[in-house]
Amino acid sequence: MLAKRVASAVVAIILLIVVLWIGGWVFDLAVLTLSLIGMREIYRAFENNGNHPQKTAGYLIAALFHIQHYLFSGSYDFFFIMTAVVFLLSVLIWKTNVRPVDIAVTILGVFYPGILLTTAAMMRKAAIVHPYYLLIMSLTATYSTDTCAYFTGRLFGRRKLCPAVSPKKTVEGSIGGLIGSFIFILMLGFILNWVYNTHVHPIHFVFIGLLGGIFSQIGDLTASAIKRCCGLKDFGNIMPGHGGILDRIDSLLFVLPIIYVYSQLVLVG
Repeated sequence: MLAKRVASAVVAIILLIVVLWIGGWVFDLAVLTLSLIGMREIYRAFENNGNHPQKTAGYLIAALFHIQHYLFSGSYDFFFIMTAVVFLLSVLIWKTNVRPVDIAVTILGVFYPGILLTTAAMMRKAAIVHPYYLLIMSLTATYSTDTCAYFTGRLFGRRKLCPAVSPKKTVEGSIGGLIGSFIFILMLGFILNWVYNTHVHPIHFVFIGLLGGIFSQIGDLTASAIKRCCGLKDFGNIMPGHGGILDRIDSLLFVLPIIYVYSQLVLVG
């Protein structure tokens, strides 16, 4: 199992490097593709629970949201979201077999992962020093937390963190993940300061590391709660040893917006 996880992770990292290296519309297309795959997984999860999300409408709205965000640099995001929610709610009128809970699940998929993942593109436009500065910070915080929590939990885990949601996660693993994020972000921050000859204060790296470590685990537990509610172990099987796309980016979906907000309110401001 560990060999499969490592092999899948290596392939994913290579693809990520290629996408970041090419950048431009390829990056935006990759974000849209991940969003649609993730939406498919979340819709299938709730279908397994007896719900009937309006998948076609959800996919169309998410795709149009990404396209208009790319064309207009996010200027009309809020207006688009309001219009989309009104449209989805109105489906209840002309499709009487659709239940309100089906619309709620449809909207959930549009936001999670659909719109949340757009933060990756927003980070590039709000670049600090380098277009992928904030994204690299987010990825490092997320997966250093995940890796350190996994190995710390296996070695020292004793007390259950949240047994009703995820029985295997431990308090010791959670602390290890938080410390891992803190250390790796601090090291990365010093390296980036040296490479780009910048003077970002280390206190920002401390906060980004801690926020990333906390919200990475909240995102992971949230996804676990959804899977438990829907009676699933994994969201899919597209990544051997990991599960579905959502099983790999569930933590990132919470880290991206929190680090973006921090950067705009504190770091840039």
